[in-house]
Amino acid sequence: MSSKTSLVQRLKAYAQGAETDDFLDVELDLGDQSDFECRVLNSCRKIQLGSTASYGQLASMAGSPRAARAVGNIMAKNQIPIIIPCHRVVLVSGGLGAYSAPGGVEMKKQLLAMENGLKKRTFCHK
Repeated sequence: MSSKTSLVQRLKAYAQGAETDDFLDVELDLGDQSDFECRVLNSCRKIQLGSTASYGQLASMAGSPRAARAVGNIMAKNQIPIIIPCHRVVLVSGGLGAYSAPGGVEMKKQLLAMENGLKKRTFCHK
């Protein structure tokens, strides 16, 4: 996507399933987050489109492998879903877990299905 494309336009294209955008170039001001919270949020951003990680895996990615519950609390407070793709964080059992953004778990399910379709469309060669 062009660097001149606004974030709003990029989010709209993503929501329409027209664009595979990881939003990693979007700079964040994480304000008064702790070092641990910043590590978790930045690690979450690295979960690739069409992929998921468990809360425990995300804790490990952030350097605190025993902090799965704390990761869940951080994901529940995420104020910028999609940019910090907390919908990609799931239960170790394979269940979806919770999703605090509008639409709840049903929205999480839809986002994961859409991204999985984008990934297949983008990387499959016919």
